[in-house]
Amino acid sequence: MARLDERVATAPAGGQSSGGRIYYGWWMVAVTSVMSFFASGIFFRGFGVLVLPIRDQLGITQAQTNLVFSIARAEGGLEGPAAGWLIDKFGNRKVLVPSLVIAVVGYIVMAFWMPTLWAFALIYLGLVSLGNSMAFQHACFAGLNQWFQRRRALAISVLAAVASLGGLALIPTMNLLIDRTSLRWGLIASGAFYAVILLPACYWFRNRPEDMGLLPDGATRPPPARPGSAAARRETRDYTVREALRTQAYWLLLVGAGLRQMATLGILVSLFPILVDDKGMSTQMAANLVGAMSAINFVSRLIMGYLGDRISKKAIMFLSLTVEGLGYLFLWLGDWQTAVGITLVLGFILCEGMMDGAGVIVWAALGEYYGRTRFATLRGYITFAYAWALVASPVYAGWVGDHFGNYDYAIIPGAICAFAAGTCFLFIKQPPVLTGEAD
Repeated sequence: MARLDERVATAPAGGQSSGGRIYYGWWMVAVTSVMSFFASGIFFRGFGVLVLPIRDQLGITQAQTNLVFSIARAEGGLEGPAAGWLIDKFGNRKVLVPSLVIAVVGYIVMAFWMPTLWAFALIYLGLVSLGNSMAFQHACFAGLNQWFQRRRALAISVLAAVASLGGLALIPTMNLLIDRTSLRWGLIASGAFYAVILLPACYWFRNRPEDMGLLPDGATRPPPARPGSAAARRETRDYTVREALRTQAYWLLLVGAGLRQMATLGILVSLFPILVDDKGMSTQMAANLVGAMSAINFVSRLIMGYLGDRISKKAIMFLSLTVEGLGYLFLWLGDWQTAVGITLVLGFILCEGMMDGAGVIVWAALGEYYGRTRFATLRGYITFAYAWALVASPVYAGWVGDHFGNYDYAIIPGAICAFAAGTCFLFIKQPPVLTGEAD
């Protein structure tokens, strides 16, 4: 499929289609944002409220608990190539709906049957995590990439920003529900949210603008160039997978994204134990602070999305990872006992909340550099390549907590990885625009 960058330049202002109606791509942003609000608050960010109750109910170590949750984070990467192929072949919607059904079944089964570590791992990884990863790490992001080019970073950032609000609203709520009732009722409520809200929202989900007679960003269609003419030969096109793999930019994106995940995931999976067991907070205070971090992240992601369509994406990614690395140093030095220590912990919450949104800029850059046609596949290869890090870093952090009684030796390597990831992004050069026929 040819790239549509030249055609997109004719899009009307204000996000409207040529007929004066709101471009359906923005309705896609609204639908996927509502879905991601609940998925983020319950699964991607809200999993932290499950860490301590499950650890204590099953009587397992922090490293064993982190192992399951880290494999869940890695699962989206391990299935990346297969998910990308399925989405590119069958469309996002045909992947999204069955994935949500799988997640609903997983939450309900886990609520009533979780006798051992192995049962927990089987249900959480085989149903809950698989369904969420397929639906939200792949189908929703790939879907928005199909609908936008000039405003790709803004569209993806709005989705990610609203998802952050899910953390603000649902993390403290879910923690309160579990504290006041039980872990079972928290899991039942999670499944009910998915069944009652997320599944019906799929009715409005559409795969591509071309399926509705539209173009990305609501552009109007110019007269087609004659075959063999100079204009036809100059028409830009998307990269194939093989062509993308030959570029330096793709490999720097891959390494930088992997280092970023190594930096953040070990700390985020262990964040509740770090704040409660290491820094001396109550579980509700920790839930409130993680929720506040999500609120900060909401604002920062909107700002990053706006800037990502106007200034260098690699500059945004470099700055974000540098500030995030400083935030980890604040967490390492902070505590909840002294005024200075509290200030440093709050500094970490601010830095992490402000800069965690850099992840969406990575995917916006991938779409900008290589186009729409093979976006899901190229993204799947990246997530697959760093999947091992998503397992190793949280398990290492849990091992550190179990053996040393604090998480210092996990937080410091996290800061180093964040600085290294920023350096990778700094050296990216955008690959050239391709014209003519694919190899």
